[in-house]
Amino acid sequence: MEILYSPAKINLGLWIIGKRPDGYHEIFTLYHTLDFYDRIIIQEHPFLEIKTSLPEIKQEENIVYKAISLFESYTGIEQNLQVIIEKNIPVGGGLGGGSSNAATVLNYLNKKHGNILPKEKLFEIAVKLGADVPFFLKGGFAIGEGIGEKLTFLPKTLNEEIFIIYPNIKSDTKTVYSKVDKSILTNKGDLNIILSLINEYDIKKLEAYIENKLGDIALDLYPEIKEVYDFLNYLGFSPKVSGSGSCVYVIGKPTEEVEKAAAIKGWRLIKTKLK
Repeated sequence: MEILYSPAKINLGLWIIGKRPDGYHEIFTLYHTLDFYDRIIIQEHPFLEIKTSLPEIKQEENIVYKAISLFESYTGIEQNLQVIIEKNIPVGGGLGGGSSNAATVLNYLNKKHGNILPKEKLFEIAVKLGADVPFFLKGGFAIGEGIGEKLTFLPKTLNEEIFIIYPNIKSDTKTVYSKVDKSILTNKGDLNIILSLINEYDIKKLEAYIENKLGDIALDLYPEIKEVYDFLNYLGFSPKVSGSGSCVYVIGKPTEEVEKAAAIKGWRLIKTKLK
């Protein structure tokens, strides 16, 4: 039996550069992994079985099942395993839980079989599974371009404490992207200040310039997200939406007011750090 830990991520910022002929959007984003995880238990089994604490997800639709199936087709090695995913990362919150699960299992299988696939092939599988999956093959701190799969990893990571509020609703990424129009596109040249500040590893300086254009759409679409955002803003924090939502994050520690409000409202408060 193997126990794996699959980290969450946040998008510190996200800018939309344009729309591609295939309908996907070109983005510029800052990925960072968190010290916050799902737990995955893997053991030998007579057949491939994926079990999760979210029973509403059918096995064939589970991204980990798809990842293992692709690994089998690339290597020709049948995987008779039971994979139990204990979900801790909120679903539909913009923290990349499913993508992380898929990448974590892919890395495990490849290592188990003597790194049978080169990094390029593993990356190829990851891209087929989703835009965030390639980042999780390595994790840390990275710039994501293209649809998020063109990655530039930074040599160091940040370690600031952050807190996240999940308003207990799922944000639908496709719906959020469908509302993108030309008025919110960013000229890539305008991001030079971000590129220069990244190399200073000073989150406070960087925070002043961070935006999330996709998050702005999520705020308009989901009143529950906007309620969290407006409340944190009222308290003097600088809240940001992660990815397409629904999680809202703040660099720093929550105050007693935040803790009390989360308890009263039924919001999930996650205290963690960048890692």
